[in-house]
Amino acid sequence: MTLDTSAAEVFLAKLASLTKGEIAVLRRNAGTAILGSRKVYGIFYRILPPTVDSLAEEYFLIATLYGFNKLTFIGDFGETMRRVRQSMGTSLDRRFTTLLEGSLNNDGAHPGELAFRLRQCIMMAASDNVGVDWRELLYDILLWRSSDKSVQKKWAKSYFSDQDSKNEGVNIYAG
Repeated sequence: MTLDTSAAEVFLAKLASLTKGEIAVLRRNAGTAILGSRKVYGIFYRILPPTVDSLAEEYFLIATLYGFNKLTFIGDFGETMRRVRQSMGTSLDRRFTTLLEGSLNNDGAHPGELAFRLRQCIMMAASDNVGVDWRELLYDILLWRSSDKSVQKKWAKSYFSDQDSKNEGVNIYAG
């Protein structure tokens, strides 16, 4: 699958420009699929690029999670969670492994386990003052179903990698 990065950029810019109230409406629908959501159609379809209709559930997932963590970060989500792990310890390992195994349904009625697990992890990161790279996360969610599991492998490598081999703290920015 080839990513339409220009559509993703437009979506993220529009998402960032929403009002606090609109972000709150989206956030209240986290963990639901579009068909099970409430009061979001006008907000969501106003920011969704028309060229990505077949990926609407993936975009919806990001839109509903966005309001949970306003800190920004550069790096994949495995790296985000590795930073959370530094304060929580290895007790996070099992939860992160479950996240990596989560399914992402695209039937419009059921969001899949990934939505629930990702919401938990994003909230954990926010409570630990660790940000999310929303662009990278959107790209990864769009590729989540790839048969080679490249996203899951990338996140696992970032999360479980030797912590001493990384240059700590250079990629965190307060948003």
